[in-house]
Amino acid sequence: MNTTWGILAHVDAGKTTLSEAILYNAGILADLGRVDKGSAFLDTDSQEKKRGITIFSKPAVFDYGNGKITLLDTPGHVDFATETERAIWALDFAILLINATDGVQAHTKTLFSLLKKNQIPTVIFINKMDMLDVDKIKLVADLKNQLSSSCHLIESEEDIATEEESAMEEYLEEGTLSSNRIYDMILQRRFYPVFTGAALKNQGVIELLDFMGRLSEYHSTLNKSLESQEFGGKVYKIESLGRDTRLTFTKITSGKIKVKTSILDGEKIDQIRIYSGTKYTQVDEAIAGDIVAFTGLKTSFAGQGLGVEEDRPELGISPVLKYKLDFVDGTVPRLAYPKLVAFNDEDPSLNVAWNDSLEEITFNLMGDVQTEIVLNRIENELGIKGQFVSAGVLYKETINEMVEGVGHFEPLRHYAEAHILMEPLPIGSGIQVDANVSTDDLALNWQRLITTHILEREHKGVAIGAPLTDVKFTVVGGMAHIKHTEGGDFREATYRAIRQGLMEVGTTILEPYYNFEIRVPSEQIGRVMTDIETMKGQFDAPMDNNGVSIITGTAPAVNIINYHSSLIAYTKGAGSISLGNAHYGICNNSDDVIAEADYNPDADIENPASSVFCSHGAAEIVPWQEVKDRCHVPCLNLNDDSSEEKELELGAKRMNHGVDEWLDPDEIDAILRQATHSNHGKNPKKGWHYGESSRPKRVDSNYVYHAPKEIKPKEKYLLVDGYNLIYAWPELKEVLDVNLDGARGKLLDILSNYKAMTDYIVIAVFDAYKVKGHEVTASDYLNIYQVFTAEAQTADAYIERFTHEHGKKYDITVVTSDGLEQIIIRGAGAKLLSSREFIEEVERKANELREQFNIK
Repeated sequence: MNTTWGILAHVDAGKTTLSEAILYNAGILADLGRVDKGSAFLDTDSQEKKRGITIFSKPAVFDYGNGKITLLDTPGHVDFATETERAIWALDFAILLINATDGVQAHTKTLFSLLKKNQIPTVIFINKMDMLDVDKIKLVADLKNQLSSSCHLIESEEDIATEEESAMEEYLEEGTLSSNRIYDMILQRRFYPVFTGAALKNQGVIELLDFMGRLSEYHSTLNKSLESQEFGGKVYKIESLGRDTRLTFTKITSGKIKVKTSILDGEKIDQIRIYSGTKYTQVDEAIAGDIVAFTGLKTSFAGQGLGVEEDRPELGISPVLKYKLDFVDGTVPRLAYPKLVAFNDEDPSLNVAWNDSLEEITFNLMGDVQTEIVLNRIENELGIKGQFVSAGVLYKETINEMVEGVGHFEPLRHYAEAHILMEPLPIGSGIQVDANVSTDDLALNWQRLITTHILEREHKGVAIGAPLTDVKFTVVGGMAHIKHTEGGDFREATYRAIRQGLMEVGTTILEPYYNFEIRVPSEQIGRVMTDIETMKGQFDAPMDNNGVSIITGTAPAVNIINYHSSLIAYTKGAGSISLGNAHYGICNNSDDVIAEADYNPDADIENPASSVFCSHGAAEIVPWQEVKDRCHVPCLNLNDDSSEEKELELGAKRMNHGVDEWLDPDEIDAILRQATHSNHGKNPKKGWHYGESSRPKRVDSNYVYHAPKEIKPKEKYLLVDGYNLIYAWPELKEVLDVNLDGARGKLLDILSNYKAMTDYIVIAVFDAYKVKGHEVTASDYLNIYQVFTAEAQTADAYIERFTHEHGKKYDITVVTSDGLEQIIIRGAGAKLLSSREFIEEVERKANELREQFNIK
C-alpha cells in the first residue's frame, strides 16, 4: 500500500533541499538538485526555478524497503499557504522542517496547528545543523516550549516513554521500547519524533529515510483491509493543462477505481495518471493509498470528497487582502472575466469575482509574492497584461446577538416559510448548521432543503456587506404547501429569513489580524514597540538573544502588512519580520470602515430582507420589520414576553393562495420594481440581478447544480420546463392521462424536430425531486439534451440556477408558465416564452417547413 508523506516548513528552511536528498538516497535521482541553481526535481515551474521557491505541491513516487512512498513537496512561503493546507488533506504523515538558525517561526506554528487539526502524525527534522553556534538541546527545548512538550529526540526513549503509561512500564521492564510501540505512539500522535541533520550535505537524511520506510510499512500493514472496502477519495488539487484538459489530483483513501468509471453525476474518468515530478504513467486502476490525477472530470473541485468520503471542511488559512485587476493593454474586463474565473478551479481561495456595478474584476490574495506570480500566469497563459491595485483587507461580519429570522415567499400559487435561529459563535468558528424542528411540523425533505440553501451561498452582513461568519443557523420552523410548494420557494424564504434576522439585530465588523515575530538590533526595540502600539497591535515582552531582540504579538493586517519596508529602512537591513496565522478579531475602527464602505442594506436588491405574502390573489411585498406580525408559523419565545394569546393568534393564521397565470414582461418588471422599492423607499441601483459575484463557491450539501454539457460563449439555449409544458399542451396532456413516459417521449420528439429548424441548443428539464436518492442526470436524446433533477430539486430550481449562472453571458430562453419562475428568470436577464406561445411557435415553424417543401 502506498503511503503519502508531505514536507512542510517555513520559507528558506531547506524543504526542497531535503526532498532532493530523500529522492537521491532512494535512488530516484542521480545527483542532488539545487534550488538556487533551478535544478530541483520537484520545482518544475518556470517561476519556481526563477525565484528559488516552491509554489505548487507536487508528488514524487518511489519504492523503499518493502513499500511504496509518495513524497509531496509543499510551498513554504506564507503567500502560498492555502496550497500547502490543501495538500495536508491528502497526507498520511508529515515531516515538519525546522531551520536550526531560525528556530520555530510564526508560520511554523501555523503549519503545526494545521497538522494537529487534521490529525496528521508528524516527524520533525531540524535542518542546517552544520551551521555554527547551533545547539541541539536548546533547539529541542524551543520545540517543546513553542510547539508541544511531546517533541522528543528519536534516540531519547526514556523521554518518549513518559508520554504513555504502558510505554513507561515496557521501558522499565525491558530497558527499551519496541519499534511497534514507538510506531503506535506516533500514529496516535502521543509524541513527535525529532531528527537532526543537514540536507544540503546529506547528513542525517538516510536515518530519516530509513525510519520513514519502516513506519510506512507498519502503517500499510495496519490498513491493508482498506483496499477491499468501498471506494473513497479526497480531491486535494485541480490543475489546468489548457485546451479544456484538467487534472483532478486525488488521494485514494479506500477501495479501488478503474478507468471509464462514472462518478460525479455521470462524468467518466478518461485516464488515471500517477505523477512523479513532471513525468507520469497511465494505469487502468488505482487502489487505496495511491495519489493519482484523473482526467475527464469537469465539475470536480479541491476539497471534494469522492465515494464514501465527505467534503473537506473549510480551509483554516485564507487570503485577507483584496486586489482589483487593472488592464494595461486595453483588454475589456467583461470579456476577460470568463477566462480569469477559471483560476478559481485551481485555487478557490483566489475568489476571482466580477463586480457588475463597478465593471471590475477582483482577486483575494495573500501578499506581494503571490500577486507577482498570478500576474505572470495571466500574461503567459492568457496573453493579458495587467496590474493589481490594492482594494484593502477582507472584512467579515458576525451577528450581534441571537435572533430568529423569518422569511415568507408566497406569490401566485407558490408557498414557503422558513424560521431560522441565528446565534453568534466564538470568532473563528465559521458557519454551523443544525435543525431542531419536528418532522410533524416540517417534513424532513423541506428541512434539508432549507439547510442546503443556507450553505449554498455566502451571506452578506448588513453593516458593510461583508461575508457573514461565526454564526450557527438552526432550522426551528417552517411551512410548506402540499400542492404549491416548489424547491425554489424555500430558497427565497431561506435567504429572506437570514436577512430579516440580520436587519433586526445588526452585525459586528471583524477585521483580519496577523501574528508577527520581529527581530531587530536590541537598541531599536523601543521604536518597534511604539510602532506596534500605533498599529493597534499587542505584543509579549521582548526577548534578547546576543544583541538581537525578538518580539512576538498580533496586529491588524491593514496596519502591519506593509511594515516590512519601514522596518528594513530604519534598521538598515538588520531587522526582519515574519507574519503568520491570519485570523479575525473585532474591528478597531468600525465607524471609519462603515463610512468608507457606504453600504446601504435596504438598497441591496440582491439580498432582500422583505418577504412576499399573497393578499387578495396578488403578491404583496412586506417590509422586514412587519414580517413577524404576518408570518403563518409562530415565532419562538426568545424573550419570554410573548403572550399565549399572541401565539394562538399567530398559529391560527391560514395560507391564502392566488391563481397561477402567465405574466407578461411588464407585469414581471412591475413586481421587480415593487420588491426593489419596498425597503424604506430607498433609491436602489440597477434592477434585480444575480451576478457572478453571488455564485456559490462550493455547495456543502446534496443540492448541486450541474450543466449537462460545457457551455460555449455566444450560443443560444432553450430551456424547457418539461412537465409544465406537457400539462399546458392539450395533445400531450391526453397522452399523459394514459402514460407518463409516452407523454415525455412525445415532447422530446417535438423538441427534437424544433431543434432541427432552429439554432438553439435545447435542454428539456424534468422533475425527479420526489425520487429518493436520485442524483442529477443528463443525457443525449437525438439532437437535444434531457435532464432529470436530483432528489429535493425541482425543474424550476434547476432552470433558475442555470439562468443565474449563465444569464448574463449567453442567450437563454426559457419556456414555462410558472409565474414565480418567470419573475426570477426575467430578473436574471433571460428571455421568456409561455407554454402557449411556444406551442404556437412550434406550429408556425412546422407550417413554414410544410410551405417550403410543399407538404400538404
